[in-house]
Amino acid sequence: MLALLVGIPGARADVRICNDFPHMVYMAMAYPQEEGSWISRGWIAADTGKCYQFDTALRVKTFYYRGESVPYKDAKGKSIKTTWGAGMKFAVSENGNFNYWNAQKPVLNSSLEDFSKGADIDEGVATVTVTFRADGKVSVETIKP
Repeated sequence: MLALLVGIPGARADVRICNDFPHMVYMAMAYPQEEGSWISRGWIAADTGKCYQFDTALRVKTFYYRGESVPYKDAKGKSIKTTWGAGMKFAVSENGNFNYWNAQKPVLNSSLEDFSKGADIDEGVATVTVTFRADGKVSVETIKP
């Protein structure tokens, strides 16, 4: 279990979330376990114009992310919630924070939702920043010291 938290020797990433979107964004993350299952965790709230580290103790080699904005009104007064994620499905809870093991399958009080690949660090140490941009897109930047 310790190897998972610090990543595979020689390969690990710190994960940061930045929000340049005009509304608060919540991010969830999924990452693999040694035995082939996945853990999904969320939600970290990110105020507009701010950056946060996902978890200061978490160091992973590979992760996927999902973002959801708070509901907001468009120009016609219609309620909208922007979501980000595509490619893999993992368990999430819409009713608050969660931490699901075997998250590649539906688990109690969860639904499977789309996540996008955040990073796959082959070697070395890196900081990966997931930025929810003002234009509604996401950028993922990997910086190696």
